[in-house]
Amino acid sequence: MSDNQTHPSDESITAQIERLEAIITELEDGDVSLERAQQLHTEGERILKALEDKYDLGEGEIIERS
Repeated sequence: MSDNQTHPSDESITAQIERLEAIITELEDGDVSLERAQQLHTEGERILKALEDKYDLGEGEIIERS
């Protein structure tokens, strides 16, 4: 694999992080209903849990678990 190609898991983690950032932005805007805020919160927790299950997210480094 060349240096300019990304690993499929790199794309997946990038997409998940981008979605988390979008959720945070939408919640911070404050223009969402309580029901929508709860949906976003639940989705964010699910994404974060999936990332935590797959990666060691401590100490600012991401280390893939085997």
